[in-house]
Amino acid sequence: MTKEYINRIISILYRYNQRFFAQKLEEYSLPVEVGQLPTLIQIYKYPGITQDGISSNVGIDKGTVARTVNQLEHAGMVIRRTDEKDRRINHIFATPKGMEYRIYIFQIIEDLHEVLYQGFCGSKIEEAISMLERMKSNIDNVFKL
Repeated sequence: MTKEYINRIISILYRYNQRFFAQKLEEYSLPVEVGQLPTLIQIYKYPGITQDGISSNVGIDKGTVARTVNQLEHAGMVIRRTDEKDRRINHIFATPKGMEYRIYIFQIIEDLHEVLYQGFCGSKIEEAISMLERMKSNIDNVFKL
């Protein structure tokens, strides 16, 4: 019997998630790329967040976050404001143009979870999330050592 590894399943889920988002972004004609979504979602959820905050919240390296914020800024979706007390820190906010797409992006996330949760009751969903959170914490600890 072949041993099944969960990282394989997670990897497949990730790739399908990316495809789902790409299809939906195209369907809604949104001017956002799949790779920009984690950064943009953090900006929506935490107006004024810093690049370091985005990086630590989603586990993306600082250079990638910086490039993504630059892309979103050039597209008119976000704006940076320098911190009044520490000019080295920039706070990032969605622009009115960026906010136009917020409802569609969060609807795509809802649509994805509707698909993922098919056939699961509430307690099983919570249990699955709890197990995945614990696995995330386990791997986080490896990198914090």
